[in-house]
Amino acid sequence: MKIRNGFILRDVGGKTFVVAIGELSKKFNGMITLNETGKFIWEQLQNDTTEAEIVDKMLSRYEDVDKAIVESDVSNFIDKLKNDGILE
Repeated sequence: MKIRNGFILRDVGGKTFVVAIGELSKKFNGMITLNETGKFIWEQLQNDTTEAEIVDKMLSRYEDVDKAIVESDVSNFIDKLKNDGILE
């Protein structure tokens, strides 16, 4: 799975935002604000990857986190992106 073309990630004033560009901006108004974890997941999804690969990368990046919580959080984030039509 991968982020659809037409979305860009930008850091502005210490915050991370995603906005739609081009034709996609006519359908997707507004912007998405991401925290550090959301940004990390988004960056992983800019290349074709799997949910399991993202979980593994997060577990290696963040120490002392519960795998079940990471799996749940990643799944919820990905489900939201799918429901909003952001993933291919």
